[in-house]
Amino acid sequence: MEGDKLIISLGSGRFALDTKAVAGIIEQEKLPFLPGRSGFVSGIVSFRNEPVTVIDLSGALGDFTETAGAGHKIIILSVKGRLLGIDIGSSQVSFIWDEELKGRTTGEKGLYTSGRIYAAEGPVDIIDWQALFNETTRLLSTEDHA
Repeated sequence: MEGDKLIISLGSGRFALDTKAVAGIIEQEKLPFLPGRSGFVSGIVSFRNEPVTVIDLSGALGDFTETAGAGHKIIILSVKGRLLGIDIGSSQVSFIWDEELKGRTTGEKGLYTSGRIYAAEGPVDIIDWQALFNETTRLLSTEDHA
């Protein structure tokens, strides 16, 4: 849980991603349709000529309230050849640097979180994006074989 974190402010709370996994952030007005999508899978984008499956972060975390679409800000994550796009809508991002995290993190886990940061502005849940990637893969492969 060490290292700099990218912080995402959603209506349901604040969430963190390890900056080492962030390959880029792109903005799209609309997401192209992804055949066979289900659950929190919301579409597909191209990033550096590679197809990237996109998920709705709010939906993955259990917040299914519809938001008025002012575009899509998509964080592209990449580790060991695995690519995943996380749609955060028009939410804002900021950073917490590693030096600020000393003694503020715990191993409190959730379904798609791997820990928690107790920041001055309130708690920040650390997203386990590998778990989100695995569930996205399962959702897409289950739909293909149903």
